[in-house]
Order: sequence, then C-alpha cells, then structure tokens
Amino acid sequence: MRLVLSTADGQYLPVNFEFDELILAGWSGRDESKVLKHVKELKEIGIPPPTTIPSFYRVGAHLLTHNRRVRSFGDRSNGEVEYVLFVREGEPLYVTVGSDHTSRDLERESVLLAKRVYPKIIPPVVWPYEEVKDHWDSLILRMYVDGELAQESELSSILAPEDLLSKLPPGNFVLFSGSISWLEGLKFGSRYRIEVQDPVLGRKIAYSYELV
Repeated sequence: MRLVLSTADGQYLPVNFEFDELILAGWSGRDESKVLKHVKELKEIGIPPPTTIPSFYRVGAHLLTHNRRVRSFGDRSNGEVEYVLFVREGEPLYVTVGSDHTSRDLERESVLLAKRVYPKIIPPVVWPYEEVKDHWDSLILRMYVDGELAQESELSSILAPEDLLSKLPPGNFVLFSGSISWLEGLKFGSRYRIEVQDPVLGRKIAYSYELV
C-alpha cells in the first residue's frame, strides 16, 4: 500500500508498505467498565458478547482502502474510529487513524462475517510510531457522524500497541486497535469523519468518507 509519511519536522515522504494480513482487534479497552459498556451497547441491538477479551478478527487485506465512498447494504452499518498500526516483523512502524466500518445486522449472526462485508477506511497519511511513542496516551481519537461528534477519547482508554502485539505472532500486518466508547450510544448516518490528534506535537490526521 502506498502511503505518505508525515514527520514532526514537516516532511511528507512517499513510502510503500507491504503486508500479509489485516487484523481487527475488538474489546480492547483498558478500563473494564468501559469495555462492558460497549458490550452492553451492542447487546442492546442484538449482538452477542465476545468469547475472549480482547478479540482478533482476520479479514482480507484487500479491504484496507483510502476510498472516500463506501457502498452501503441496508441502513444498519456504521463506522468506529480506531488507531491503526503498520507492523513490520512484529514491531509498530507507522500509525494513523481508521474506521472499522461494519454491518450491525450481520453482527447478530457473525461478527467476523460482518467485518468482512465492508472496507476498512484509512487516510493515506501516517506518522512514524517512534515520534508518538513517548506521549502515546495523550493522542486523541474522534469520529463525527453527519457532522455531530459521536466518539472522542484519548488513547489511554485503549490497550497500548505493545500490549496488543504481545497477543499476536510476529509478522507484517496492519492492525486496527478496536474502538472507543460512544458518547451517546451508537450513531448511524451517511457521512463519517475520523481524526487522530497529537496535542504534544500540534498536528492532526483527519479523513472523511460517505455511504452511497
């Protein structure tokens, strides 16, 4: 996948990242009460709880995309904002923001199947992981649905990269972190904006897409 590496000194460098797998983590919050809150949110719409916490779902690498238009199947799909790691030989190399768009109807039957139906959207811009490692927990994730803030949290609410990677065999893959809590319950809409903000270095990666 072709990417643009944005560095703290203002450079934008083209890079190419080759990977074998796309892995989606779930139920990966550090605060057990917030994980259980998310379980409750999904249970209320008929989605069964996970068998393991955290959980990992392997999907086709072709689902990772920069596309700004996503074809919708029904009106019960939505995105979830997550941090995204580009991992080489088990070590995090780059980080960006992503949306694990999924079908809530299909999740009632199979979470894995639901995740395989929709693409996983990321911007083409990434940061070097080493530039944010020392202030990782202060990074902020946000998602807006139809212009309204639906999710917002510092990364201190999600398991750190090293904790997630310790549960996976080493390799070359892209890892979605699992999402954060919703501010007022699940939101459905047609326009999604995802962001990761670095308040320490004063920068942000943002990306928008829409359902058609």
